[in-house]
Amino acid sequence: MDVLELHSTIKKKIMSLMKTSANVNTENESRKYYLSEFSYYDGEYEITFNILDISFVYETITVAITRAGRISQDTFPLLRDKDGKLYFEFGLFYENKIKLDDFVNIGEDDD
Repeated sequence: MDVLELHSTIKKKIMSLMKTSANVNTENESRKYYLSEFSYYDGEYEITFNILDISFVYETITVAITRAGRISQDTFPLLRDKDGKLYFEFGLFYENKIKLDDFVNIGEDDD
């Protein structure tokens, strides 16, 4: 094996490790938010969002939405504000910014 082949082999292994590391980080980040909850009052009803899935690769979020006793599921594009914080838009005209930082994990104590 000459030097160029060795260099190519090492480069491929490093790239493979980097992809694996990125996938693990993305998966851990997704788990951090899984089933987190956020309540929002729209002026008529209390709306509860539960995160079911986040894809940082496709930049989407899937949430269960509970409103007036009805549960639905929807997927929204994930957006970033000027500070780099993640949010999605909700409402008839997508006028409400729902920030991921406002979600809390169910079962976490406020101690």
